[in-house]
Amino acid sequence: MTPAPINDSGTRTILVVTEDPTDVEVVREQIGDERTEFVRTSDTDGAMEIIQARSTDLVLLDIGITGADSVHFCRELRGDPETEAIPVIVMAERDEVDPELVLTMGADGYIRRPFRQAELLSGTRTLLRLKELHDRVAVQNRELLEVNARLDRLNQELSARNRELEQGMEMAHRLQEALLPQQYPRVKNVSFSHKYSPAEAVGGDVFQLSGMSDGRAAIFITDVSGHGVRAALVTSIVKTVIDYIDLDDKTPSDALRDFNSRFRSVLGPMTPQIYATGVMMIVDGERRTVGVADAGHPCPLVVSKEQMTAEPIMSLTECGPALGFVSDPEYVTVERELSVGDIVLGFTDGAYEVISEEGEMFGLDRMQRLVAENAHLVPRDLIQRIITETDEFMGAGRRPDDVCLIAVEVH
Repeated sequence: MTPAPINDSGTRTILVVTEDPTDVEVVREQIGDERTEFVRTSDTDGAMEIIQARSTDLVLLDIGITGADSVHFCRELRGDPETEAIPVIVMAERDEVDPELVLTMGADGYIRRPFRQAELLSGTRTLLRLKELHDRVAVQNRELLEVNARLDRLNQELSARNRELEQGMEMAHRLQEALLPQQYPRVKNVSFSHKYSPAEAVGGDVFQLSGMSDGRAAIFITDVSGHGVRAALVTSIVKTVIDYIDLDDKTPSDALRDFNSRFRSVLGPMTPQIYATGVMMIVDGERRTVGVADAGHPCPLVVSKEQMTAEPIMSLTECGPALGFVSDPEYVTVERELSVGDIVLGFTDGAYEVISEEGEMFGLDRMQRLVAENAHLVPRDLIQRIITETDEFMGAGRRPDDVCLIAVEVH
């Protein structure tokens, strides 16, 4: 059956199924009010057509006229979820009413002719209130279904956008990986190892390993302020800027000053809100030396296998300001001689700024002791030991920051 219309207009419709028009007049006179409309039809077929076409709140059914059709009519109403809530009151002559038949056929009650107002009102008012309540619930259910449908559409749109975002993040991740060195430069008496792991799909740490024309190697490590997509966008700027710098005729401090100038020029008014810490190291395998300049970055360590120590290459007073903060910073180059087997370890603060489940920071001092205790390891294993120990320290937690570790061993 076509869904029956729901009454949400505030008016009530009583359908009177009878061949006698006076039935309608009597009923209207005794129970009618301004918000009640009476509709008459002479048979059950016509009644069913009306019910399908308009909202109906109550049916008064003349069993003496409709006869056996009234039984079929009531059962058809009760058998359809769309019409089962429409109440039916049987109208009959006093000697025609069979209470058992009324209940069996599915009617809700009966009234006898001649109609008495008290009986008519008591028989209709409760059923009309129940039908009104049913319609209110039906309207609320319909509105809820519409809201759910809208939510489903929004969820589908959100899922589609999330898929697009995930695909975009995956592409950004691959692009950022492509910015990292794909192979190590060949430098006499020097070997390299590294670990790079962003905290999210994309990160704010970036490093560059470059061979120089005179056989030396330049290692540049930066950590951009912030995390995620914003930081990743800035790392692409960092990579572009460093690629434009000619390192062959520069000291590490010269390189940082050049980088700072270009970086501020690209970012313009966004500095110093956007900045980066950085360290520049130039390793000479022939002379077995390393020159370092630092821009607010964790200082690299010189790891001695012979003495089982791990010491910062420079002091805090020798470190300059972060890149992008000021227009004309001062950076100092510190040069250290290296012994065969020494390792220069550069890193970002994500390597040691991890929190245990008890809220304790691992910290730089603990990392320095860890490196000293494992100074005998080859660079790759030393880096892995740092990762393993800090992971165990965190327990079930996850790293809040990107991790970048680069080890340079002198042979």
